[in-house]
Amino acid sequence: MFKNLVKGILSALAIKLLDNYRRLSLQLLKIEAAKCYLRGVQMARLSAMGLMCMGLMIGLVCLGALLFHVGLFIVLPWCVEAKAVLGMVLGLVYIGIGGVALRAALDEKTWMDKSGATEMLKDAIGPKDKD
Repeated sequence: MFKNLVKGILSALAIKLLDNYRRLSLQLLKIEAAKCYLRGVQMARLSAMGLMCMGLMIGLVCLGALLFHVGLFIVLPWCVEAKAVLGMVLGLVYIGIGGVALRAALDEKTWMDKSGATEMLKDAIGPKDKD
């Protein structure tokens, strides 16, 4: 009888400890989920602000390029054909520069490095053991 009483007390104690552990684990999981959500909201906010600033900068650059060309074509004492060739050459140069800039900005390796995904993958894979 004493043996059954001890087993009952130990069982109740183990159940109480496991229940406490489960509750604390769920609380920790909720905290981690909230932290991830807050990081996501912050990233979305910063992305929106970055996109707005980038749109403003692109608009200003385009306006500046347009005003530069208008002023250049008004000031130059060349014939219309020479001005047209100059406009086409400048347009091709701008297309080339834009293509190179887009290629560099959209490179997957660059995004992986800047976002920290490379380090995250290295940590997830873990160090390789040499046997």
